[in-house]
Amino acid sequence: MLSKLLSITAVIGLTVTATIAQDTAPYFPNNWTWKNASIYPPLFDSTGAWAKAPTNTSLVQEWMKLVNWTGVPNATINKLDANGNLIDPYANAANPYCDWSFDGVCTRPADVVNCPQKGVWGLTFDDGPTAAGAALYDYLASIKQKASLFYIGLMVAQYPQNAKRACDDGHHISIHTWSHQVLTTLTNIEIVAELKYTEMIIKEVCGVTPRYFRPPTGDIDDRVRYIAAQLGYTPIMWDLDTNDWTNGAPGGVTAAQEDANFTIWTSAAQLANDTHGHITLQHELTNFTVNEAIKNIPILKKVYNVMPVASCIGETHPYLENIVYPVIQPNGSVAVPANATNSTTSSIPPVAPTTANVGSASAAVVAESIVPSASSAAYSVGSSADRSVVVSAALGVVVGVIALLANTL
Repeated sequence: MLSKLLSITAVIGLTVTATIAQDTAPYFPNNWTWKNASIYPPLFDSTGAWAKAPTNTSLVQEWMKLVNWTGVPNATINKLDANGNLIDPYANAANPYCDWSFDGVCTRPADVVNCPQKGVWGLTFDDGPTAAGAALYDYLASIKQKASLFYIGLMVAQYPQNAKRACDDGHHISIHTWSHQVLTTLTNIEIVAELKYTEMIIKEVCGVTPRYFRPPTGDIDDRVRYIAAQLGYTPIMWDLDTNDWTNGAPGGVTAAQEDANFTIWTSAAQLANDTHGHITLQHELTNFTVNEAIKNIPILKKVYNVMPVASCIGETHPYLENIVYPVIQPNGSVAVPANATNSTTSSIPPVAPTTANVGSASAAVVAESIVPSASSAAYSVGSSADRSVVVSAALGVVVGVIALLANTL
């Protein structure tokens, strides 16, 4: 669990690092042949922050028709306060719509929370593609290791070559929304736009349509689940958090602390007490997060069978297209499913959950960048999308509060 020393202001600073501090990557770079660049959303708003996917387009209106709106749960649209805290509209420990942000425990049967088989590790990285992620992809290729990668749409717009490389390398690609918004704070139509525009750009760059997504900061309730399911997506959560995204913030994780977590997770005591495998939360954000992954993956592989989440849940169709993926066996060997006769096979792993995927996140696991507030029933929401250019926490606090107020008013 993230130390309570990570202050609200530091979390806001992380948000600003994500949205204000831009690197030098061109938007829709000219060395990539784009088919749909003119109809994708803008990447940044007038303040330089990541722009929400627009809702006033004909595309979004068509996507809205994919949802049976008569069944959507009547969950309150959450709000953030001036300090970036996610306000619990129910309080009194009530959680009627199973919002994971409010307890880190509540899940529904379709949620993928851990790998069901003991001794299996679902390797995941959020917030790509990034410049720093290229070194991670090189390393994973060198050891023939696949992972689940959760892509932000506007990052694909800046790093299409990296995204295509990851797809070609056989990684399991899933959706992490267009602009890393806290989904329970969005309207229904905004949720649709954030998910579908990301699907669209991944399809253009990689040629596949993901069936899985991860909600930014792990923030999901029954309304978000319902809309996502109507669009054909299943959420992948996690049961172990490296907190790598907090590095650099006051009270954030250090290399020594993250290494210590991996020592615990790979200990004989951990393995003896496990009743299921694990899914970890990691990021390809910065040199720090990438270097930590490269350092600790060999340690994991000594005691776990490390694979993408798609493989750990034993599914063979991670995408809408008729592509069948080899299943990674408990001993690490690869087997092509018997039903692959008339399908295209690929080195990219599988997906598509069943009730066997269900696992309860430990109460000690708090959603990604969500930290219990010291005040009342509010929870601090930051961003895991930390960019490679660092801004000071002090500047982050000032600009972050302004941006958050603008988004909540």
